[in-house]
Amino acid sequence: MKIVCPSCSYVGESKAIARGSRKIELALWCCCLLPGMVYTMWRQSREGQYEGCPNCREANVRTLKRKDWKIYERHGRLPAS
Repeated sequence: MKIVCPSCSYVGESKAIARGSRKIELALWCCCLLPGMVYTMWRQSREGQYEGCPNCREANVRTLKRKDWKIYERHGRLPAS
């Protein structure tokens, strides 16, 4: 999905970003096996992820339609691939 990030002005493809914290996940795995496994499964599920900006991990991004994307292409405001 093509996006524009309002906080860092990134224009390009979005990325699936896991909710939660890796530190909490590791702590749960160290303390108890079952809570760590449940937390890891949640973070990897659809409910535990969101489409956001790959640069700043912002969740509130604006999606671009094909017409808008072409305008960005014409003006040369796309990131280098």
